[in-house]
Amino acid sequence: MKTVFILQHSYEFEDCDETKLIGAYSTKEQAELAIVRLKDKNGFKYRPNAFEISEYELDQDNWTKGFSTLTTIQVKSKENTWIAVQAECLPNNQYQIWGLYENDLLGEFKHLDIVECECKDDDLFAIKLVSKSNTPTRNDI
Repeated sequence: MKTVFILQHSYEFEDCDETKLIGAYSTKEQAELAIVRLKDKNGFKYRPNAFEISEYELDQDNWTKGFSTLTTIQVKSKENTWIAVQAECLPNNQYQIWGLYENDLLGEFKHLDIVECECKDDDLFAIKLVSKSNTPTRNDI
């Protein structure tokens, strides 16, 4: 079994993950030597504890479940006010509402509905239903 050691420098900055792939090394010791070489360099020296070494087996999938990108969108409540909900970013300016929101508080758009959004003042607002969820709400059960 052959493995490789991946060295990254990862940290959070202003609510965003910042990750730099430094390199792939044949041994953990080689990756640790790279940290010694880099830890005093500009940027790295401000976050010396942000280095991460991970061991991976070659010729093996390590990310197997897919992924989704979430963002916040605004949807109307039953009281006709805008409320923020989490949604998965889909192609063509479409978003699927995620999170187990109290559907009885939401207006036209519900949990798992796919909506089209419009950007206003750097916020996304749900304006059109693309696909209705078939998932029952708590009130339907």
